[in-house]
Amino acid sequence: MLSRLMPPLRRAAEGVLVLMMGLLFTTFIAQVVFRYVLGLPLAWSDEICNFLWLWGILWGASFVMRNHEDIRFDMLYNLLPRRLQRVSTVLASGTLVVLLLLSLPATWAFISFMQVERSAAMGIPMHLVFGLYLVFVVAMCIRHASIAWNAGFDRLTHDGHSLIDLTHDTADHT
Repeated sequence: MLSRLMPPLRRAAEGVLVLMMGLLFTTFIAQVVFRYVLGLPLAWSDEICNFLWLWGILWGASFVMRNHEDIRFDMLYNLLPRRLQRVSTVLASGTLVVLLLLSLPATWAFISFMQVERSAAMGIPMHLVFGLYLVFVVAMCIRHASIAWNAGFDRLTHDGHSLIDLTHDTADHT
């Protein structure tokens, strides 16, 4: 059931990210044209670019990036016997889940505090800007709990076993 749901959800998440990056690019080009061609700098364009960049990174890391697409320093890990790879994966992902869960109260407090702040040019409530970080934390907890769980059963991410990688097909690995 989950494996049938993941491809359309992934395409939707990719579509949202493409929309954000397209809007970021368009806003940036408008900013350059208005500032340097027309001599009329836009006050709001910097804010939009910064917010879309932040949201693009968090959204992409939460819902678009697959586990085999991240940057890793795994030279030593690859030299380990499979059993130690499993143990280190469980420890690393498990530790990450614990640390992220421990950060949730402070994350929530900060986002709640930011309800009183607004962006300088557009007056956007800042809790909306930073709110996606809470979604990112939850998504990373789910992802790494899945990685740790699978590693405990000898299914490592580089074997293609991961919740987020359920949607990959052979075309992704060419």
